[in-house]
Amino acid sequence: MIKRGLIVLLLSLAWETSVLAQDGGGILTPAPRVPTLFDTVTVMPYVTGSLNLFSGKAFPLNATGPGIGGGLTFDFTNEGQKFGLMLDFAFQDMYGFAQNGNCVNPIAGQDSILEPANAYHYWQYVLIEPFLKIQTKGRQKGYFIIGASVGLAVLSETVSKGQTVTQFAQWDQSPYGNVFRLDLRAGLGVELAKFGRHELVLEARAGYPLTNVISNYTNACSGGDIGNWRIVTFQVNLGLRV
Repeated sequence: MIKRGLIVLLLSLAWETSVLAQDGGGILTPAPRVPTLFDTVTVMPYVTGSLNLFSGKAFPLNATGPGIGGGLTFDFTNEGQKFGLMLDFAFQDMYGFAQNGNCVNPIAGQDSILEPANAYHYWQYVLIEPFLKIQTKGRQKGYFIIGASVGLAVLSETVSKGQTVTQFAQWDQSPYGNVFRLDLRAGLGVELAKFGRHELVLEARAGYPLTNVISNYTNACSGGDIGNWRIVTFQVNLGLRV
């Protein structure tokens, strides 16, 4: 019996020694973590100020004006990761003005009688904007983004104010207005200050439209030529990354 017990004890010790050798001395080492694009999500609400350039042949003169807005950014980029993904949900209210930028017909039914009018252009959009975020490895305060802006117009209107009459054009209710908007966008971001775990971020973005907001419109003030209308946007965002 003693001999049989000794054999069992020796076999047990040999098995434990083999297991410990495979485990590196009994200490389990976790597998190295492989970084991915979506390890973390950082949220940044922001407010927007913009400069909007309205141009094209749909109206006699181009228009310029400010804009306001806001949005919410979801940043899927890890600290020190060179490339990552950002996704924005935004709202923009854009305005443009041109003195004598249109004309109105003061007498109904008399198309040959036109008078100059100041043009006020109003466009509002809800947007979704995917971006590729590019940054250097390690701790940094700046980054570069490039992507697209896809939007739907909730307001598209031109108000033409003449000396005797004011006329309104609702483009979303006409065959000339384009509700869908697609822009190419690029920008730079920089951290201005840090408050605990939160960061105050300033972004500068520029957008170039691939779609017109008005297409194939014939304006009597422009001599009856068919023309388009588009909006180029420059914006500054101030956000708090939480």
